[in-house]
Amino acid sequence: MPKKGWIAADSGIRCREHGTRRLNNARYDRYYTVRLSVDGKQIEEGLGWQSEGWTLDKARAERDRLRRARRTGEGAVTLRESREAANAARRRAAQAPTVDDLWTRYLAEVVPLNKPATRRQKVRLYEGGIKPAIGGRKVLEIRNDDTGPVVRAPLRFDAAGRIVAGKAEAANYWRLLSHLFRMATKWGMRPRGLPDVLDGVAMPKVPARERLLTDSEVAALWRALDEAETERRFAPQVIAAIRTLMLTGARANEVLTVRYVDIHRDELMLYLPDTKTGFSRRPISEAALAAIGSIERMPGVDFVFRAVHDPRQPLSLTTVQQAFGVLVDAAGVRRPCSLHTLRHRFATMTANASPNARVGMLLTGHKDQRAYLRYVHADDKQAAAMANQLAAQMTNLADAKSTVTPLGTTRRH
Repeated sequence: MPKKGWIAADSGIRCREHGTRRLNNARYDRYYTVRLSVDGKQIEEGLGWQSEGWTLDKARAERDRLRRARRTGEGAVTLRESREAANAARRRAAQAPTVDDLWTRYLAEVVPLNKPATRRQKVRLYEGGIKPAIGGRKVLEIRNDDTGPVVRAPLRFDAAGRIVAGKAEAANYWRLLSHLFRMATKWGMRPRGLPDVLDGVAMPKVPARERLLTDSEVAALWRALDEAETERRFAPQVIAAIRTLMLTGARANEVLTVRYVDIHRDELMLYLPDTKTGFSRRPISEAALAAIGSIERMPGVDFVFRAVHDPRQPLSLTTVQQAFGVLVDAAGVRRPCSLHTLRHRFATMTANASPNARVGMLLTGHKDQRAYLRYVHADDKQAAAMANQLAAQMTNLADAKSTVTPLGTTRRH
């Protein structure tokens, strides 16, 4: 028969036995309560049945926790307060922003500040990879176990397990996720102190896609341009745009959107109002100005390199890229070789011509020296010349027949 009434199980802990329900050990199921003094009043609160997992040791731990909270003033001092706090936390969690909510704000406040190509890329990455994987999840729940698969999804492997494709796309996902969750912390959508969502998720290292054009390749491109101009294979503004890119090292979109008001011939300067790094003043050579001046100006047209079919618009990047590809093949220049390869060649030439990196940065429009140096390639000919120079110095030292004094030896005078 079960014991009748309440049983004093321990200090501040009571229990009573169920009338009929037994446990596997044939003992009657017990219901535990805890008794505490709060603000001078005796309060007794139910913990639960032994069949639900409550034991005397667990009841003691709960009693000690409540006593400690009453003594220190930290935490709930009654079970009712604990349950109310837990329910409030669950309600907050249910109302916590999702990754989709974070993206909505990011799309409204951050993405409009990016260049059009960057905006399109970010939207594509989110809609195509991030949203399907974690869009509906709470921002504060995301861990590296969630972001890692998103970053690695574009990677392709060969039979030996080596990455053969997808590094650039994976790196794009890594950068977007990193910035997205940094903004989440800044906006208070993710508490500070939580683990980095990309902790341990490596950003794939993308090998440089551009190479350094040789002197002979540059000469071959110039000849191909001259021949194309003579034979009128392309519109004059297309030829002039490629020449200007070769002579300035500017980004293609910077040159193609140049307006006549941006050209300051008296200063030998281009004033570019909207580059990748904001407003930029670029010194420009007489040769580059001559290439620009070779285009006949149309009345009422703002763009120097106007579109072929609609003079009111700038020349299409696709049009110039296609023409450049034809010139590359005609010149016999090996690929890869893109319009951006011209910028790498120009930056390397500036670095070789001047030991002051700021001079090269002024010409290329870089604001950060590390970014500028990524465009500077090692010149094989220059390295070979330096190797010969160093070898000659070593040889001269040997020919000098200098006397070496052993360490610790004192010369007599």
